[in-house]
This record gives sequence, C-alpha cells and structure tokens, in this order.
Amino acid sequence: MRIRAVSSLLLSSLLALSSTAANAAAPKVEELVVGPGNEGGSYIIAPKGVRVAHIASKGTRIAVVVDGVEGPVVDELINGFPMQVPTPNAAPGVYKSKHTWKTAPGMAGQGSAVLFSIDGKHYAYMARQGSDYVVIHDNKEIGRGPRLSLGNNYNPVAMSPLGKFVTWGDMKTESGSGKWRLFVNGKPGPETGHHDFPIVFSPDESRYAYTFASAEDNKKRLLMVDGKVASYPGYSPQFTADSKLLITLAPGNTVFVEGKPLNAPGIQLEKVVMGPVGSRYAVIVRKKVINHEGVGTLYLDGKEVPGTEGAVDISFSPDGKRYAVRCKNVEARSMFMILDGKKGNEYQTVSDKVYWTPDSSKAIYSITSGGRNFMVVNTEEFPVQNVAALTTSPVPMPQRGGRYAFTSIDGTNRNFSVIVDGKQVLPPNIWPDGGSLTFSADGSRYAYVARPIGRNEIIGLVIDGKLSNELAVGEFNQRAWTEKQFNTYFSFSNDGKYMARMARKPDQSGAGLYINDKLVFENNTGTTHFNFTPDSKHASWLARQRKPDANQMEYVAYVDGEPVAKFNGDSFQNIDGGWEMGDDGVLSFLAIQDGSVKRFRVTPAADMNIDKMIAAAEEKQVAAIAAAAAAKKKADDEAAEKAAKGKADADALAAKRKADAEAAAKARADAAAAKTKARQLQLENAKRKRQGLPPLKELP
Repeated sequence: MRIRAVSSLLLSSLLALSSTAANAAAPKVEELVVGPGNEGGSYIIAPKGVRVAHIASKGTRIAVVVDGVEGPVVDELINGFPMQVPTPNAAPGVYKSKHTWKTAPGMAGQGSAVLFSIDGKHYAYMARQGSDYVVIHDNKEIGRGPRLSLGNNYNPVAMSPLGKFVTWGDMKTESGSGKWRLFVNGKPGPETGHHDFPIVFSPDESRYAYTFASAEDNKKRLLMVDGKVASYPGYSPQFTADSKLLITLAPGNTVFVEGKPLNAPGIQLEKVVMGPVGSRYAVIVRKKVINHEGVGTLYLDGKEVPGTEGAVDISFSPDGKRYAVRCKNVEARSMFMILDGKKGNEYQTVSDKVYWTPDSSKAIYSITSGGRNFMVVNTEEFPVQNVAALTTSPVPMPQRGGRYAFTSIDGTNRNFSVIVDGKQVLPPNIWPDGGSLTFSADGSRYAYVARPIGRNEIIGLVIDGKLSNELAVGEFNQRAWTEKQFNTYFSFSNDGKYMARMARKPDQSGAGLYINDKLVFENNTGTTHFNFTPDSKHASWLARQRKPDANQMEYVAYVDGEPVAKFNGDSFQNIDGGWEMGDDGVLSFLAIQDGSVKRFRVTPAADMNIDKMIAAAEEKQVAAIAAAAAAKKKADDEAAEKAAKGKADADALAAKRKADAEAAAKARADAAAAKTKARQLQLENAKRKRQGLPPLKELP
C-alpha cells in the first residue's frame, strides 16, 4: 500500500513537471572571450558592470584590451602597479580598478594601470610610446606630450568618479624653479607656482573647480572654475548636490557662494556641509566665545537660523527637507539636538552620527544621560546598554520607508532587546545576533539570528518577530575577499516574498539552499554569490561541487536552478566586480573556462520564475523519493526471490541428503540381511551335508 501511494504521487508529480520546468525555456547564456587564461599577465576589473581590461603581450610591447577591444600598442603603462610578466601555463593576476584621490596637499594615491569609472562605463590609462606619453580615454587618444615633462609624483593620471574627466599634470623647470600645469581632458590649465591641484567635480560632472598658486607669486591662490580663472578668490571648492552652486572659502574665513560672500571676513568658520539634494547647504560659523570656547551658529542656505547658538555639526535627511543640528551648551557643558529648528532635551553627550529612515520621517541618534545610554528616535527615548546594530528599511517605500530597528545587548545582566518601529519584539529566552538584523528591501519583513541566553550557539531565525527553528541555520560562504560584507545567514527578495538561506534538517540530512523553507538545491560543499533579481522573480548562485565521476571539485553557476556555466575555481571570483546582478536582472560574471578568460551574461528565461523553480525542485524530490522507494521495492523483491530460491535449493538439498541417507541405510540393512541369510544358508547346507542331503540354493 505504501509503495503504491508513492508511485501514484510520482505519476501526478511527473505530469505536473511536464507542464512547468520541463517545458520552460533555458536561461540565455552569452559568452565573450576577453583574454587568455593560462598566460599570466594582468586583468583589471571595473567596480561595476563586469568590465575587464587585459594587459596583453605584443611581443616586446603591450596593448590594453578592454572587453575584447584592443587599444594601441604601447611600450609601457604609466602610474599603475607593476605589470605581471606573461608566463605560459600561469594563472593571471586579477585586480580591482582603483584610483585614490588626494588625501593631503602634495600627496596622491596610487591608481591602477587602467582606471575605470565607478559605474564601469568609462576607462582611461596613460602609456609611453617612444619618448612620448599618451593618454587614452574610452579607446580614444586625448593627450600626448614628452614623457620627461610628466609630474607623476604629484599629479598622476586620474579619472573623475563618473568618468567624464581625465586629469594629469606636467612640469618644467625655468631658472631653477618649477612650473606645473593640470590637464583636464587634454586641455592644459595655466602654469602655476605650485604642484598641488585639489580638483573637485560637481555630482553630475558638468562642472569642475580647483585652486592653484600663481606662477609669479606662489603665495597667491587662484581659483579655476570650468576651465576659466575666477574673478574672486577661493579654496576648498564644493558643489551642491544639483551642481548649480559652487561654494568656496577665502582668506579671513569668508564663505563665497558662486562668488558672493556669505559672511563677513574675520568670523571663524567651523564647517561647511552640502545637502543631499538640490542646492541646499549649511555653514557653521563661530560668532562668539564663552569660557574661552567658540560658539557656533548655523547658516542654512545662506540665512542665519535663529536659536542655533552652540551648533557643532549638521545632518540632512535623505530628501534634504529636514535637518538635525548637534549643539553644545558651553556654559552647562551639555549637548542637545535641534531638529527642524526645535530644540530637544539636553544630555551629557550626543553622538555625532545621525541615522535617517529612507523616507526622511525619523532621525535616530544615541545619547548619554545620567550615566545611562539611550537611543533617540526624533524625540522618543529608548534606554539601551550596548547597541549592537541599527538598521532601517533600505528604500523609501509608501508606508514602509520609515521602518527602523536596533538591538541592545547587556550580557552581564542578561538584558536584551530588539526594538522594531518603537516596539520590543524579542521572543523570550533568546538574545539577538545584531549583525544579522536585516529588513527586506521594501521594508515589509525583517529577520535576525537567535541564540539562547547564556549560550552562543544558533537555535534558529526570528522572522517577523517569530522564532523559526524547524531547520538548522547554515550560512552562505563568505565572499569576504574584497567585497562589502553582507548578511551570510539569509537573503530577502526585494519584495519580501522570498527568503533564501542555507540550512539542513535536524537529522543533518537535506543540507543545501532553501527558499521559503523549501529545498531548491542540495549542496554541502559551498554555495555563495546568491542573488535575487531586482524584480524578485529569479534567483542565481555559485556552487562548489564535485565533478560527476571524478574526485575533483568545480564551480557551477546556477540561474533558477539550472546550471549555466562550469569552471575551475579562479581568482576572478575573489574580486569585487567579478560577479554582478544587474538592475535589468542579467547576471554577469568572469571566469576561466577552456583556457580562456570569459565574461558570461545570463538572462533568466521569461517563462521561468522562483515559484516554478520551487515546484520543480519539490517534484524532483518527490521523483527521487519515488525512485528510491521503487528501487527499494525492487531490491526487496529480488532479495525475497533470492531467499525463496535459496530456501528451495536448501530444501531440495536436504531432501536429497535424506533420500541418500535412507537409501544408504536400506542398502546397509539389505546387505546385513543378505549376509545373515547367506550365513543361515551356509549353516543349513552344512547340516544337510552331515545328513547326506543335497545342498539348498536358497533357504526355504
């Protein structure tokens, strides 16, 4: 009865399977060879877009190949890290493109041999061709000059964050003194008497500005704005978020906004802060001194804000409409916060970090009062001990963009709390692993790892306030490497509908990837790089697993449960930017396959989704259970048949042995009887002989 039930379930499951995953189209896989995988050399990966530059050997010279497109042949690259020499049968060196902007006057960060913009859309590099240097921007030459004129110690080639500008410097010596210039997209600036060019770009990179010293008097500072020398003095230029206003400083601590003075000279400047959107900006100036300590006042968008005496710093909300000013009462030696112009309570200390919910509805910060710690949400105060984590809903969604959560841990007194939207939601007898506290992107759900009070082991996940421990909690393999750390215990889809995690059953079976507590991929050798697509319809991951019929491991990329590429482990997966889920739901990654470095772009099948993947996985498991049951029945039947045959053979052997024994016994008895009869006949004939009678042939 049990076997028939499983077989019936298998039949219905197979029929369902034929109408779901079995008929679904496979993901679309596109491959691009970007260079050799076994000749050593260097590969440089963009921060975004999975773009890659290969420094290719051209005999005694080299060329930069970006996404398979080769640039001009050059003698060497300038200002990058040392290039690895191509070596047959050697693994390539893989690096992340980086360019560190100047952090102090006269100091420049070392970049990569090839620079990519932060979005990966643009690239640039400097190289030597003969006695000249040449600058390449998006495979076009934008600058050339004598190699000896470069001032690389101070102004190496650099790229603006969005990649619209490429800068570098040169210098020449006249009468024992040096003169420097800064090139911006190939256009040289004026000759200066100083080598430091702290250039800044507007957020949309439609503008730029930098200060420089006059060639005639290096103590005289001039301001370059959008390629022209400004008519007003200024240093430390900053642009507002909308790129419309340029704010600079001048001698005497005067603040200039597009060349117009904001304050009178001589007033001590404390801080200038740009708003996150629009033309908002804030300036804090010291207008008086109390007890030998300066007292700041806030100017917001050029106007003094009354009641802000004691201003120390300011934080804008994400939408730029609200602000929080941290202030100090110099006379009382206390701190307080002014929120949107309203003064709050005074405390011993107020943290200099303000967290805002994405919808800008809540300002969150920590304070100390009376020797105790508190978290303040707008004006509501929550007592805490040690805040282990604070998180907000990631994106501003209607009704959900104002969500927040934080944990407090006091292990000495076994006092723990998890506050979500102002309410204590920690179940009894557990303490939270604060580092795992995570909202889904839409803010609809949250979860964190639970540990029993007094112990450190994991006993489950708290999901939306309820402890779930039907499955043992596992982890996605750490990307660690160079990528941003992320919650390894679970991942929500953007819409909060799905939760993916590594887990296993309490009996240690069924280890693998679960989505909504359904096993979709069995694996106990390592799964990482898990992604939901932005539309929450598809999922992808990278698995380390054993090759079929071989005692070797390989990496396999999966999309919606289907393997899309197999390759050996290589260093491309160790670099931030080598694996990316795009905003369009296309998975891109780099890997070595068949001796070549390839870029894969995988588009999920339109007629496949996570629900179908889960159903297909369940059907596969049902089929596996049924197949196992059928195999067991077959084995049991064969064993029973073998046992019956063995019994029959044993019975036949026993019968034969019995018959043989009986025949032998009869033969012995017959022989004994015959012998006795012969002896009797002999005795009878001996008697008859004495009697004179003839002998008998047999006894009567």
